[in-house]
Amino acid sequence: MKIKTDNIFQVIEFESSVSEVYNALTDSNLLGKLTGMAASMETREGGAFHAWDNRCHGYMLYLKKETRIVQAWRHNDFPEGMYSIVTFDLEVTETGSRVSFNHTGVPEDASGWLTDTWRRDFWEPITEHLNDKVLS
Repeated sequence: MKIKTDNIFQVIEFESSVSEVYNALTDSNLLGKLTGMAASMETREGGAFHAWDNRCHGYMLYLKKETRIVQAWRHNDFPEGMYSIVTFDLEVTETGSRVSFNHTGVPEDASGWLTDTWRRDFWEPITEHLNDKVLS
């Protein structure tokens, strides 16, 4: 059975260094603290991860420190055995850093709520923490 898929693309600006942003995306303890949900990451290619209180999990496909993270990613609500691809591209900007986030292969019926969930439960708390850190 063929499943229709969608992509989620978001660009997030930070007033923090690429190093701080990369750390927030790959440090299990920090990510869990920022999102308020349990996370665990093996930060090596092929390493397993889970986040959002075990509602999503997958594997690290590619890691280039402070530049790119690629994950095989699935949410528990996805069809059995279906994985999508999440890519975080990081770059330096004049005021800090930017993440170009691309989540490809998302089941079409999940793209709406998942787009909102990424923004509300992931990017907003991380951005708030990193920007507050800079301002204090």
